[in-house]
Amino acid sequence: MSNKPYSDSSFSRRSFPEKLSFSIAIALLAVLFSLIFYSWFTQSNKPPILSASFGSTIRQVEQQYYVPFTVTNKGEQAVKSVHILGKLTIGETIEQIGQQEVDFLSRDETISGVFIFTDDPRKGELEIRVTGYKLP
Repeated sequence: MSNKPYSDSSFSRRSFPEKLSFSIAIALLAVLFSLIFYSWFTQSNKPPILSASFGSTIRQVEQQYYVPFTVTNKGEQAVKSVHILGKLTIGETIEQIGQQEVDFLSRDETISGVFIFTDDPRKGELEIRVTGYKLP
């Protein structure tokens, strides 16, 4: 017996199933690390690009007007606490302002919601915009 802790022939004394499972494990680790590095180097870091728009269908229930809207994140980063402002102007007067908050918006995600006004939006001009967000 030699004093060396490891023999050069220790791998050759392994059985075929041991060699096969070791080779498969090494191959899986190599694929996993390759995918991680690929996604790391190819991912762009475009900032969030948020857009908001009103829907075309306004419905009236009793004395309230329901105006649908959508918010889309076209950027590469997710955002949280997205604030949306909806404004109804009739003539020169701002009649109503509504605010919404979206908890989380992933990249390339679109969500929908509804603003509720007490004045008829068809008699005026509707504006919608995103006023701010936080990065997660």
